[in-house]
Amino acid sequence: MKGSVRLLAALATLSLPGTYLAGQIDFVRRHSPGLAPERYWLPQVLRIWLPGLAATLIFALSAFALHRRARGD
Repeated sequence: MKGSVRLLAALATLSLPGTYLAGQIDFVRRHSPGLAPERYWLPQVLRIWLPGLAATLIFALSAFALHRRARGD
């Protein structure tokens, strides 16, 4: 049980900066002068930020729940 908690905690910890990095790469790739921000920020939010942050939250809550369960609380 302890290994799975550590794995989920590591995934939660790594998915957050991974999401940030993916968002920044997508911003640099899509952004160009004269392009309205709405053309790239809405797809970026829907395709990168929401799934990435949702995965982070799921991993973190799963690790927390398994940790609490192992302690018997």
